[in-house]
Amino acid sequence: MQRYFIKNTQMHDGIIEADSVMHKHISKVMRYTNGTHVICIDEDHNVYDCTIADVTKGVLIKEKHIDENHELDVDVTLVYGLPKGDKFEFVLKKATELGVSRIVPFMCQRSIIRTDAKSLKKKYERYNRIIQEAAEQSEREILPEITELANIKTLHQYLSKVNLVAYEEASRNHEESTFHQALSQLTKSITIIVGPEGGFDESEIEAMEALGIKRCGLGKRILRSETAPLYMLSVIGYERELNNNGIY
Repeated sequence: MQRYFIKNTQMHDGIIEADSVMHKHISKVMRYTNGTHVICIDEDHNVYDCTIADVTKGVLIKEKHIDENHELDVDVTLVYGLPKGDKFEFVLKKATELGVSRIVPFMCQRSIIRTDAKSLKKKYERYNRIIQEAAEQSEREILPEITELANIKTLHQYLSKVNLVAYEEASRNHEESTFHQALSQLTKSITIIVGPEGGFDESEIEAMEALGIKRCGLGKRILRSETAPLYMLSVIGYERELNNNGIY
């Protein structure tokens, strides 16, 4: 069934009023009719089976609570050095599908794009729409948060129990154990940090290490900026959902 994230204020006494975006999707895009069942997820992560009562007015009725959990069992924060073009939007979408909890846009010394928090904020409506659509498609119960623009001075605000920075020099030096060891210690939260196309300056790596962040390699190959975070999220997902459960 199609899924929709809703605000708590949209639901009163079991009646849900679709907002303009949801209403358009139900009536114009999906062309649903009265009686169609969809899933709605509120801000408290409650999941409900709902019936469209009036497609013209965008009114739905909550039928029953659904017990499900499609989330990773650890909170993953992705700190991502701003890349050029539409790569950031691509990573937003795919990282959401892979279970990220929080995405932190990060201004680095080698970021080709130059912006500030105020300018970037103008794009957040679009960014949040991309996140929501990806979360609905991948059947998540939680919408990942996208934070304000960070830099090396504010990075400490986004650290977790385990903190790693992907560094190409670590891969070139065949350093392949730190990521594996970190995952074996992972219990509740992890922050993964990936740079833009030009990577991180050594001074940035040193500043991160001073915060207790460990540099790590990602195998024998040097990955593109938009590939590295998705690789790391995929490995975390495998370790938490497949390998630990003995599926493979």
